[in-house]
Amino acid sequence: MRKMLRALPALLVALLAFAPGLRAQDTPEQVVQQYFDTFVRGDYAANVALMHPDALTDLQEMMSGMVALVGTEGDDGQLREMFGVQSMEEFNRLTPAQLFERLLRWQLDKPEMREVLSGAQTTVLGHVMEGDSLAHVVYRMRMEVGAMSVDQVQVAPVKQSNGQWRVLLTGTFAGMMNAVPRAGASPE
Repeated sequence: MRKMLRALPALLVALLAFAPGLRAQDTPEQVVQQYFDTFVRGDYAANVALMHPDALTDLQEMMSGMVALVGTEGDDGQLREMFGVQSMEEFNRLTPAQLFERLLRWQLDKPEMREVLSGAQTTVLGHVMEGDSLAHVVYRMRMEVGAMSVDQVQVAPVKQSNGQWRVLLTGTFAGMMNAVPRAGASPE
């Protein structure tokens, strides 16, 4: 019995080391810092994992609406370039996470963007709660774009999903999405 009790602390340490779901939940600030760190590293899969599922679904609906609006006739390979697909059928089979990751790669895996992002500094300042499951995280971003220095304070919304904070689309991006027809929506 004593041997079992002596082994118990080692067993608990091993269990906690291999059970990431049991660790303390990240704060809204930590999630937003991780989110921006993924851009600096170019780790778009990790970035997508930090997004709220509703935001990914909204983005997919918006992109589907845009692609349907433009159509594939004479797209000059833009579907292939942006999303790595050859047809609307292939595009429609992408999951929201796949679509967002491919969109990030298309936009941010350019040498000039990698240079800007590699030097970007994000300082998370704090958050303000709105209800129990929505927080607005205030952060300062500093970066060099050519000869110009950019220093802005902005807000990133985060929302609970399955007990974890996840990033929503910013107000500016969400507003743009609302202006684009959704896939399957009839024009007014």
